[in-house]
Amino acid sequence: MKVEDHDEELVRRAQAGEVRAFEALLDRHQGRVLRMLAALGVPATDRDDVAQEIFIRVFRHIPRFRRRKAFVAWLYRITVNSVHTYRGSRAAVREREQPLDAGAVQHPDSRPDPERLAAGEDLARRLEQALERLTERERSVFVLRELEGLDTAQIASALGITRITVRRHLGRARIRIQETIE
Repeated sequence: MKVEDHDEELVRRAQAGEVRAFEALLDRHQGRVLRMLAALGVPATDRDDVAQEIFIRVFRHIPRFRRRKAFVAWLYRITVNSVHTYRGSRAAVREREQPLDAGAVQHPDSRPDPERLAAGEDLARRLEQALERLTERERSVFVLRELEGLDTAQIASALGITRITVRRHLGRARIRIQETIE
């Protein structure tokens, strides 16, 4: 049985009100959601809270989920939308907050001591900086393609955009990442 077939059966049972089926979906996809949140730049301290919000949304809306679509694509869409909501709420909070010690704030362009970084750590840092410079849409498309392995049609479905738009954002993301890493 393929993963999609098993998801479809769990969704059907969850829509019928079976709590254990919903819990099985949560268990099956929780790691995927947490990886996505990390890749989309949600700080580790907030990932569990954002993931919980995602699964609350899934629980609330699963009765209206149309099973002709892939559950994973629907889950990715909820995840990406939740990250946008999270960022919007964090931006509002940051506007109201004043840092206690401006010297303690780490700026994104500050460079760690190169003697303490191994080559792999340096590359990881540059990749993270490159991802931060992408637009939200470029980053979402890049993460879904390169880290989650979705194809163009699945990404388009998950994000509610056309395949051409997926390819355009993916192309821009790859160019911007390559420029930043080099």
